[in-house]
Amino acid sequence: MRSALSALALVVAIGIQSTLGAQEPARVSEIAVTGRGEAILTPDRAVVVATVVTSASSAASAANDNARIVSEVMSRLRAAGYTDRQVTNGGYSLGQDYENGDRRRPRGFVARNSIRVEVPRINDVGKVIDTSIGAGATEISPIQFLGPDMPGARRNALRSAVEEARRDAETLAQAAGGSLGRLLSLSTLPAQPMYRELSAVVVTGVASSSATELRPNDITVSATASARWEFIPRR
Repeated sequence: MRSALSALALVVAIGIQSTLGAQEPARVSEIAVTGRGEAILTPDRAVVVATVVTSASSAASAANDNARIVSEVMSRLRAAGYTDRQVTNGGYSLGQDYENGDRRRPRGFVARNSIRVEVPRINDVGKVIDTSIGAGATEISPIQFLGPDMPGARRNALRSAVEEARRDAETLAQAAGGSLGRLLSLSTLPAQPMYRELSAVVVTGVASSSATELRPNDITVSATASARWEFIPRR
């Protein structure tokens, strides 16, 4: 009986010593930073969205009037040299219209049809706007200006973001009396739409006697990189 108790005490003692001897892994000191990079592009093309809005006492009349004007807009754009691939519909809606949005006061129906035009030359953007308005379009949505090789520009911005993140991390490590160790993680945010917009324009349907001219600024493509490095204290 005494031998059994002694053996049990020995096992318990070994278990306690093993528990005491098992230490949690040492936590790694880290430096976490976020860098931002940019690439500048000069716009070389654009997307213009012209919308035709018509209203009438009946849905059929509003839709018919809208279809007639949209057909005229598209015909004039094709006559100006734009292909069926460059001139497409960007959205259509037809519904009841109300006085000041009050559903108790219906005032007929309204139809909206948007025409999306891909403009391969920046200098032609104003001509597309004037042509669309002259044919009966009543709204011009914010114009999207695009640059060459947008994905490549984003990759360049990412490289700059990573370089900035590392420079900041090295500065922090030196200021804290140490240096950077291995890279622990590196991530970025999903790509955002890359273009420059000019504000929307609403017109009365009467073409202006003056030609429209637009001179967009350069496009700034930005990206971020979040990184974590091991911090190695100076010994």
